[in-house]
Amino acid sequence: MAAPEIPIDVDPETGIWRTDDLPMVYLPRHFLVNNHRAVEAAMGIEPYRAILRQATEASAVHWCAVQARSLGLDPEQTVRRYFQRLSQRGWGRFEVEHLDAARGQGRIALSASVFALEYGAGAGRPVCYMFEGFMTGAMRHLLGDAGVAVGCEETQCAAQGHDRCRFEFGIGRS
Repeated sequence: MAAPEIPIDVDPETGIWRTDDLPMVYLPRHFLVNNHRAVEAAMGIEPYRAILRQATEASAVHWCAVQARSLGLDPEQTVRRYFQRLSQRGWGRFEVEHLDAARGQGRIALSASVFALEYGAGAGRPVCYMFEGFMTGAMRHLLGDAGVAVGCEETQCAAQGHDRCRFEFGIGRS
């Protein structure tokens, strides 16, 4: 991938960065992952995972709504743009492998995940669960955010020695 093709508008008075009509923060990967590890250690993985899923799902729904409104995109175009933008902002390289609004399901592969890279291939467990809410929020947008329960599971993780992470999500998944 070449340099990101995302605009960064910096307010000269406040220093606030904006991309895609939203305020942004640029920070080192280790800072994000060190905070992630500290919260895992303090709370435990499952309680933290539940909080992250709820928060990141809400954020994905919000981002998709802003983009659909400001760019006039249909739901599928918006979801695809969401994962393209996440890739361009350094979270990893997201690839939409399957997206089916009629069945309410999807599958996304992720290479170069910030979490898998920082934890390393010997972590022995999936570590990219922060992205599960990204998937469920995007699917909720695709489905019209009709209040349906969407689940997601990281079915493989590069931190377990796989070549990439993979997420399966949709209605009826846990």
